[in-house]
Amino acid sequence: MNRRTNPRYLVVAALTRLEEEEDFAAEILDSFLQEAELSELDRGLFTELFYGTMRMKKNLDFVLGLFSRRPLERIETPILNALRIGVYQILYLNRIPISASVNESVKIARFFGHQGTANFVNGILRNVDRRREKIVYPDIKKDPVGHISAKYSFPEWMVKLWLNWWGKEETIAFCKASNEPPVTALRVNTLRTSVTEVAAHFREQGAVVQPGQFAPDVLEVRPGHMVVNDPWLQAGAYYIQDESSALVGHAVGPNPGELVYDLCSAPGGKTTHLAQLMENQGSILAFDNHPLRLKKVDENAERLGISIIRTQLGDSTEYYPHLPAADRVLVDAPCSGLGTLRHRPDIRWRKKPEEIDKLTSLQRQILRTAAQYVKPGGLLVYSTCTVTKQENQAVVEWFLKEHQCFSANPLPKWFPYNHSDPEYYRQIVPHYHGIDGFFVASMRKD
Repeated sequence: MNRRTNPRYLVVAALTRLEEEEDFAAEILDSFLQEAELSELDRGLFTELFYGTMRMKKNLDFVLGLFSRRPLERIETPILNALRIGVYQILYLNRIPISASVNESVKIARFFGHQGTANFVNGILRNVDRRREKIVYPDIKKDPVGHISAKYSFPEWMVKLWLNWWGKEETIAFCKASNEPPVTALRVNTLRTSVTEVAAHFREQGAVVQPGQFAPDVLEVRPGHMVVNDPWLQAGAYYIQDESSALVGHAVGPNPGELVYDLCSAPGGKTTHLAQLMENQGSILAFDNHPLRLKKVDENAERLGISIIRTQLGDSTEYYPHLPAADRVLVDAPCSGLGTLRHRPDIRWRKKPEEIDKLTSLQRQILRTAAQYVKPGGLLVYSTCTVTKQENQAVVEWFLKEHQCFSANPLPKWFPYNHSDPEYYRQIVPHYHGIDGFFVASMRKD
């Protein structure tokens, strides 16, 4: 078995590294793809198996637990991952022959173990295939948390949160949408080109291009790899950005010539969008407390042909009194990221419930600081890429109660609609809106 050219072996190795070293999934994926010798087709298979198996890990382990007499925690990690990718292919990749899925996992098990290990993997996978119609999940009426967690592959603490807020039907809809492969979206850099020109550029190459669901400067492109590899990206014609993230810039709505602060700016997607909406006229001060991440803001601004952004290394929870008051201040706050599960499936296994309370405290500190930078009549916009009420609705409601000099400011009327949301904020969710989960709120200083 040539390890550099076998996508399934590489997936097992990558998943094993993910569990043992706890690196970020995207970084592991990139490093393996750079070192591997895979065809374009096999690169696609590697990516699908890596993200799909990681995403559905709890579901796959539930199924394996029904067929393995050996407790899963006693199975060596590479062997368990060989089983996981086998079950994932059997249950979720109908275009791949079962014999190929099973045989490849058996080969990998033999490589990492011995013939007995290979026989063990072969027996379980063939049993899963024969009896897949008899897989039974916990009863949804008696144990809705257990049912949804096992069937849709989410930690139980997350499912409990969503059930308390949304009920069973909406929780299942959210889980299904969050398990869908993400659509690749781009924000056209209208400083250098137009939406029409970029759309035509990709259509000429055979891509399927359609406008974003809401934002006027966003396009969806399929297949997504064309966007990543196209020379127009390096030429600054567009920025790869989910549409929900691009909506934040439109919520801020800066005008040419204004002074704008972005207090949590790296890597610069929203910052450069603000500059684009300002027609590269005015001034943007971009804060971040990580020098390397702040460097990305500078690099992205240069690539996109933007000159009005000035980066500032600093702590967004600290107030710097020498700075002048700004027309608009954006707080794209650190958050749990649970709205981006389609793009970052490993988040569901990384986050812990106790982290949310810490994040909420940090978010409030940043907003306290941000309030001091806003000039009278100016706007303060708060956004996150999560769906927890503690980090979103509760934070802005607290802010308006504690800061009487601010009032709710209506968002643009064309923004995604939620029947339960007031005019000044939106909780965007993938099962309603078809884009990443995001929260955005606008508040004006009286």
